[in-house]
Amino acid sequence: MSNPGRIVLSLLLLILPLFAGVHAKVDENPVIAGERVELEIEATGERVEFPKIGRVGGSEVTTEGSRRLEWFDANRSVVKWVQIYTFTPKKSVTIPSYTVVVDGKEERTKPIFLQVKPDTRQRKNDFRIELKTDRQTAYVGEPVEVTIRFKERRDVPVMSVDFVPLKYEDFWVKRVGKPRRYSEGEYLVHEIRYLFFPQKAGALRIGPAQVKVAMAKKMRDAFGFIVRRPQWTTLTSEPLTLSVKPLPEGVTLVGDFSLDTEISSRRVESGSPVTLTLRVKAKGNIEDFEPPQLKIPDVTVYAEPAKITQNYSGGVYTGTWERRYVLIADSPFTIPSFRLRFFDPEKEEVKEVSSDPVRIDVIGGEEAAKETPLPEAEKRIQRRDKGTLLSLIAAFAAGMGTAALLSWAIGRVRRRRREPHERPKGELQMLQALMPYISESKEAAQMAENLYANLFEGRAVRIDRKMFEKLLERVRRS
Repeated sequence: MSNPGRIVLSLLLLILPLFAGVHAKVDENPVIAGERVELEIEATGERVEFPKIGRVGGSEVTTEGSRRLEWFDANRSVVKWVQIYTFTPKKSVTIPSYTVVVDGKEERTKPIFLQVKPDTRQRKNDFRIELKTDRQTAYVGEPVEVTIRFKERRDVPVMSVDFVPLKYEDFWVKRVGKPRRYSEGEYLVHEIRYLFFPQKAGALRIGPAQVKVAMAKKMRDAFGFIVRRPQWTTLTSEPLTLSVKPLPEGVTLVGDFSLDTEISSRRVESGSPVTLTLRVKAKGNIEDFEPPQLKIPDVTVYAEPAKITQNYSGGVYTGTWERRYVLIADSPFTIPSFRLRFFDPEKEEVKEVSSDPVRIDVIGGEEAAKETPLPEAEKRIQRRDKGTLLSLIAAFAAGMGTAALLSWAIGRVRRRRREPHERPKGELQMLQALMPYISESKEAAQMAENLYANLFEGRAVRIDRKMFEKLLERVRRS
């Protein structure tokens, strides 16, 4: 079996002579005119002084830095220093011998003949960058597709391609799709697309677009091995100017819009919720749509958060805006018409769409109560009871569940507490009895939700009467 220690020692004996003394080398020879050359001078010793080199054959030299390597040989520390100089020759040149002071002793490098070949390649065609739009003019808010295309020749050793973020002002921008990469003749194409929504009229500038490209550069590392390292360059396109026209006065939407409404029921019991769904569809930027406030006299209105979806396909940007409203009243009311005005850029005219008003009949409300006069004290109690029930229904039906709404509902119920406590008989009374405690007890909140489901959602959740009474007694004592 081989002795690993002997193998390592043999390798060190072969490698160590390479590190002895002082010598110079270049990362590549020959090179193409215009390419950067790295000259490395290596020296082994504790203290090393490298020469200051200003020019090589008429080309300016810059110092890129130095490296220090250390290892042990027979319990003796060995240190090697590497100094790197760079320059860009235009023609063949002999790199002269340089003096390096190692541990107080002067040593010289050997001259190197560097062959520089003329650049016969058409490097200007190695890369191409394009910035383009699908139109030259647009209206405020109208989507404009902006595409950046970077093309690289297949025979160029590209390691990485990075798109620099576009520069712009007075646009709302949305990235569409994923970056594409495909072949086109002798080129490999990288493409990304955006939608630009201009926010003001005038001549608006987009870009320029920039791409950073890393090309593989052959170099030798400190151990003399050839490695590939990235050499970065930046390509820049020409900027674009988009002519943006203003919308007619009083109009903020551009495209093609439609709206419709859905009503859960046109005839309900007093205090029961009515669900209204407003839906707006757009061929254009749906996010520019601002919903109208829905206010109806003597009607409690709760609006759920709007749901917005967008899609971009075949050069067309579409979207849908949808919101549910929960309406609660104890007398008949009318849902007013919704109206929407927009500018059609194809026909260059303002259009308007609207919904029909809807009458909601409420059974057993205030109008029915007028037929049987009640004592004034009982009327006050009844009004408070209605307020309590309306608050509860709205909180559950609209799914709002906010602390403010909950506190408001609890406050109204607590104001109607009467002593001594009455024993609830039906599920509605049970629900009202639990309402003051749903923020203090999770059990009370869960049972209240089950009671609501039985009363107003048509579900059949089993309610244990004994458990209810024990729960109510417990929360009233706390």
